[in-house]
Amino acid sequence: MLRDEEWHLVHLERLGLKEDPFTLSADPRYLYLGPEHLAVYRQVQGVIARRRGLALITGDMGMGKSSLARRLFDVYAPEETVAIHYIHTAAFKSAMDAARQISTAMGLAAQRSLQRQMEALEQAMADSYRAGNNVVLLLDDAQLMVREALEVIHRLYNFDYDAKVIQILAFGQQELSDLFQSDKAVNARVFVRMVLPPLALPSALQMILFRLQVAGRSAPLIADDAFELLYEESRGVPREIVRLCAIATDYLLQTDEHIISAEIASKAMNHP
Repeated sequence: MLRDEEWHLVHLERLGLKEDPFTLSADPRYLYLGPEHLAVYRQVQGVIARRRGLALITGDMGMGKSSLARRLFDVYAPEETVAIHYIHTAAFKSAMDAARQISTAMGLAAQRSLQRQMEALEQAMADSYRAGNNVVLLLDDAQLMVREALEVIHRLYNFDYDAKVIQILAFGQQELSDLFQSDKAVNARVFVRMVLPPLALPSALQMILFRLQVAGRSAPLIADDAFELLYEESRGVPREIVRLCAIATDYLLQTDEHIISAEIASKAMNHP
């Protein structure tokens, strides 16, 4: 099924939409935090505000980990007393690779040895702390790093003042927990472990209504029985819910109807 953008937008206007509400790109305007994910978001904010140190945030694919990480970066980046850094794919191949990528994210020059790189990192964090800044490091897709890279995280917590000098928030799939548990020393540094759960039906519905409102439509676009079908198929995974709604909308635009019916939802669910 072709989705020519110009054709698509013209036909979306028939549905009272100014833009596509079901794009899978990480547009922060479309981020909806239901009660399940808002609880994790607030807890992460507490880790940052209280300088709790190291936190792990896990969840299955499509659960919204990257969206949450980007929201945190957008919220804290303007704060003068917070020095927040975001590595979108923390696939560190070695301890040296981890130290260099973290240093680069913090604006530090590359060094020739791991020891010198760590010394530069530690000095930068100490200087930032003395200046009254809270250093925050967001590591997305952190399950991709090798075990040796954990040495860098461990060393960053080997020196403390009266509060944690750096707050590291690692986001990843379930393998992230297994990775940290493979190293007792660094695992002991974890302050809190959080899990992004699937959305309940009411939260999933509110997410879709929120997206429709952002795109310009105040009325529902999906019949109740149709949405129940799409939700059950998605198993509450936000990205999958949005994907199924996008396919169902494509089918809707091929008809003269103005709302996604159970029949259209069934076609979307069986779309190759």
